Amino acid sequence: MRIKTVLGVGAAVLAPLAAAADDFYQFWGDGRAELSSYRIVQPRYGEARSGYGVMIFVTEDVNRETLIKVESPTPKEERIYTLKLNNILKFTTGIYDYSVMSSVFSAVEPRTQTQPFELLKQNLSSQEWCGHVFEEVRFTDGRLRGELNSYFESEGRTQWSMDRPKDFASEDHLLIRIRELQGPFMAEGESRQLTMLPSLWEFRIAHSPRVLEQATLAKGAPEQITVAGSQRTAIAWTWTYGTHGKTVWVGADYPHHILRWQDTAGGSGELLVSKRLPYWGLHDIDDEPLREELGIPR
Repeated sequence: MRIKTVLGVGAAVLAPLAAAADDFYQFWGDGRAELSSYRIVQPRYGEARSGYGVMIFVTEDVNRETLIKVESPTPKEERIYTLKLNNILKFTTGIYDYSVMSSVFSAVEPRTQTQPFELLKQNLSSQEWCGHVFEEVRFTDGRLRGELNSYFESEGRTQWSMDRPKDFASEDHLLIRIRELQGPFMAEGESRQLTMLPSLWEFRIAHSPRVLEQATLAKGAPEQITVAGSQRTAIAWTWTYGTHGKTVWVGADYPHHILRWQDTAGGSGELLVSKRLPYWGLHDIDDEPLREELGIPR
């Protein structure tokens, strides 16, 4: 292995980090990403499919106008410092595979709102042997603006737009918000009524039109749960809309890893391993053993 300065923890040995980790910039500005692997159950076509997932949390600058990652010399005032989540899902249906990635870009410091991690953009790409789909939603000027490119004739190339309500939330974005990486998002025991954009993946598998749903979001009290055979203190976050419900357990200790989830459709996930790595540079054959350390196939 060429990289010697790798920090990694398995679910069974995740220990509380130093209090200094509560400083967002000190912890997340170290030039590395957090990679967390999960054992997944994904319902599809009426059956439960076994698979794996990886959540990648990393900070990066995006262009203030294009919301695209900055890779060239750009003045500071033209950049937005973001926390990005790449949420990767892999599973098999019969003979063929699904490969899905959702990305969420949030401004670390608020721009037009009062809380950190203001949502800027999210997208989804889904590939399987029938074809592939890409969708992007931008959140600017009080509007949601979506663009969809799909191999399905009924969808094709479409655009959609709607007003952004004051009580708005995005289901995909909640996976950033509920980690409370710069202080509490909600109080213990609090419940809120929100107007929610369901996960783009939920729209994808249902082939349904883009609509906002009236949702309830609740934050529980600390409880003990078992993750990969180990006892952990966690906070349960639950949201419901229509017939859909999901509970996500987040670690009580910083950096509040996403430990486990389950939903009313039968989907679930459980943390295997979490590591901090400069993954974009780990592209050589000698780096492949890191996949085994994360518990995912080569």
